[in-house]
Amino acid sequence: MMQWLFFLLPVAALSGWLLAMRHYKKQPQRHAKAFNPEYFKGLNYLLNEQPDKAIDVFIGLLEVNSETVETHLALANLFRRRGETERAIRIHQNLIARPSLHGEQRLQAMVELGLDYMHAGVLDRAEHLFLELLQQPQPHPEAAKQLMRIYQQEKKWAQAIEMGKQIDASKTAQVKPLIAQFYCELAEQYTDHDRHEAFNMLKQALSHDENCVRASLLEARLFLSIKQPRKALSALQNIEKQNPKFLSEALPFWHEAYQQLGDLPALRNQLTQLINRHPHLTSARIMLTHIVAELENSKAAQQMLYEQLHHHPSVEGLHTLIKLGENNQIALIPLIERITRTMVEKGDRYTCKNCGFSGKTMHWLCPGCASWGTVRPTEIHLTALEKLLDSPS
Repeated sequence: MMQWLFFLLPVAALSGWLLAMRHYKKQPQRHAKAFNPEYFKGLNYLLNEQPDKAIDVFIGLLEVNSETVETHLALANLFRRRGETERAIRIHQNLIARPSLHGEQRLQAMVELGLDYMHAGVLDRAEHLFLELLQQPQPHPEAAKQLMRIYQQEKKWAQAIEMGKQIDASKTAQVKPLIAQFYCELAEQYTDHDRHEAFNMLKQALSHDENCVRASLLEARLFLSIKQPRKALSALQNIEKQNPKFLSEALPFWHEAYQQLGDLPALRNQLTQLINRHPHLTSARIMLTHIVAELENSKAAQQMLYEQLHHHPSVEGLHTLIKLGENNQIALIPLIERITRTMVEKGDRYTCKNCGFSGKTMHWLCPGCASWGTVRPTEIHLTALEKLLDSPS
């Protein structure tokens, strides 16, 4: 038995070898790929904790065809999100250079490459790429959108408007308010040397977004600069309908308009009506207090504000009330006045409804989230006292 066993072992080995040869002859490519030494090289990098080199090896092994394009795009987008834009650019350039890609895949790779350039801050290359996409028989919907973003960053407002008008009609409701803001930017540039053109830009802004508060405020300012207070008041009347949260921004223009008319009693009536419609409008209440002090006396203004603060308390109102009083009669009043002044100075006047950014000056383009028209004036009320007192100097 042992002799037969020693004889059969070589026979079995030979038959196994012959079967294996026949199998690999039928599938030569598969066999070659299974033992590609580059895979072992990549695995070795991973085992040695060199993931960047391993990724480069695996990218080189990944054959570009219609089935693997999405894998390449996903990998490049991952690099871009990680801030490795050079790698993302290299992958997208490699995709575009492949003649095997069909038209739609090539266009998508070009869009992604343009986004890579934008992320890297190379705006001129991104602009060139998106302009090329815009000239295609069927322009990619992202081309005009990204060009609008580029021109906005470069403050090329006329080009931004042109691109905004080319964006897909289904997104008109989102784009028109942006175009209105671009027209307002142009209007501000014309304000000092070409008021006629500035008015034209504001007219265009309101035609694209009838609720553009900024356009109404700029109109009022322009009319006041050429001593036409009644037209300024007409423009200011729109703001309450457009967005009453911006009424506090209109108040200084109202004051100037009525001063030009020499009719402060009319302003007093206007402010009284405004407060009745918007009881929490602290800035209007404070302006009314000063108007009453000017038309009558400080005591009458103090009494009026004192009654108002019982129903609608606010830090700014309290601060104004104390300043109207006789500070030398009550020893604590200077201290209280100092505390309230500190709280008023610390309080943020403007807040973005989109990202929560807050600050002391008005920004039509939010520095936090880069959204237009989302920063709103805020009023400082007693509910914010604890937050203000705890904030550092």
